[in-house]
Amino acid sequence: MTGKQLRNSILQWAIQGKLVPQDPNDEPASVLLERIREEKAHLVKEKKIKRDKNESIIYRGEDNSYYEKMPDGTVRCIDFEIPFEIPDSWVWCRVSNIFILNPKNNNEDDDMAAFIPMEMINACYGSSYTYKEVKWKSIKNGYTHFSDGDIAFAKITPCFQNRKSAVFENLPNGIGAGTTELKVLRPYVNTVNPYYLLFFLETPYFVEEASFKGTANQQRIISGYLEGKLFPLPPKAEQDRIVKQVQQLLPLTDKYESAFEANLRQQDSINTLLRKSILQEAIQGKLVPQLESEGTAEELLAEIAEEKKRLVKDGKLKKSALTASRIFRGDDNRYYEQIGSQILDISSEIT
Repeated sequence: MTGKQLRNSILQWAIQGKLVPQDPNDEPASVLLERIREEKAHLVKEKKIKRDKNESIIYRGEDNSYYEKMPDGTVRCIDFEIPFEIPDSWVWCRVSNIFILNPKNNNEDDDMAAFIPMEMINACYGSSYTYKEVKWKSIKNGYTHFSDGDIAFAKITPCFQNRKSAVFENLPNGIGAGTTELKVLRPYVNTVNPYYLLFFLETPYFVEEASFKGTANQQRIISGYLEGKLFPLPPKAEQDRIVKQVQQLLPLTDKYESAFEANLRQQDSINTLLRKSILQEAIQGKLVPQLESEGTAEELLAEIAEEKKRLVKDGKLKKSALTASRIFRGDDNRYYEQIGSQILDISSEIT
């Protein structure tokens, strides 16, 4: 298992409720979901957000199937959409129903803010970025807005697959703007741990199932993929435990990856040496046993010499091909090469 495969497994376990144990004392996610709906209604009343015309309710029926109640009251079975089982204390919901998507900032022009182009967001598991400090008026138009606590990810390839994503924190005046190739999500107050959402956005479930549209070099996730994605919502206390566990494990996966790659390099070196050793054993006559019934190499050389004479006679080889050297071992145990009447000591060439 590579380091990337291990990280993917950890994050996938996290969103399936398999990374930390469930605590029966936790407030269930159904209560948390109700609080999100109340907060949404409050913000709609204050005209801070628009009413969600696509808000649905997902529940499990008495027949153990999953159903989704739509805003018009219709109900449909969505068993075919459910990607995996989650603990009983968790709930499924659509991303667009529990997060504010692509929020806007409303600040004074002279307020200092963070400017974050794509190259300042690091490709990694977790959150890592830098920023330039500029006046808000220079970036408030033509860029994607975000604030402290918001979560963003790159919607364009290959940045999306490379997991360019971040939880924004400690920005100047708590605000910023950046590349238009970002999707930004804002949790409702104290309902979803920003890092739990970040880890969800970095899972194979979210990244590897995405569909794209556009030219070969500039493909973006299709419209509606994020909004309609099913989100496994745990109790808030369990979210916090998951985040703590993942943050402890990710640095260990870096060490694992270094050791894994070092082992691969060592294995490659061993394999190379092994191949060389086998070939060397082969040409030294040490790989298989010798059998007297197979004859000797001297007899084979004699056959070759006769064949060469025949080919010269048939005009298929030049006569010069008959001029060959003969290598032999002398009574003194040294090796000699005879070329015509000349005999040379070649012991130094024999390895």
